[in-house]
Amino acid sequence: MNLLIKNADLSFLSAQYENIEFHMFCSDDHFSFISCIACICESSEVVLESWRAIQNIVSVYHQPAGELAAWNVYLVFVTPNRVPIWNKYEIENNKFAARKIILDDLPEIPNIDQLAIELQKQLLGTDLALDQRANESRDAFLSLIGSVRGIPLDSRSESKEQRAEMINSIIECLQKNEN
Repeated sequence: MNLLIKNADLSFLSAQYENIEFHMFCSDDHFSFISCIACICESSEVVLESWRAIQNIVSVYHQPAGELAAWNVYLVFVTPNRVPIWNKYEIENNKFAARKIILDDLPEIPNIDQLAIELQKQLLGTDLALDQRANESRDAFLSLIGSVRGIPLDSRSESKEQRAEMINSIIECLQKNEN
């Protein structure tokens, strides 16, 4: 899945906020549609003054179709200045109308392509790498499933011995794959 720059009509925002630049990004996956409105603000003060009103406007004018799409609307505020931590916490934890992210304390305002890359990192986790050990643990677990199948559950002494051997082999396998 990728976030793509979408040529959308955001005049409902830009008409009221001439000092803020707005861009729309949308996912290319129809099953988990994500829409993101990036708000490029010249200062942290602009973010603090306008975020509530912008979210209210977005709640009225930007309502994506589909059950999942309504829950995957993001407002991202980008500013070169640092937003005070308490304000940042308040804004990012406010879930009305959209999920919110603040990209602040930047050396410079990113261009649209740089912003797309950063949003993919923030929203899709494209900068994360899967630890190969995760597959090893899964393989070890799957090999254990085969040894458990068909184990006798009765109370005969042979069955008890088989279960004890199986438990010992599981413990050995888990100790070997612990790290």
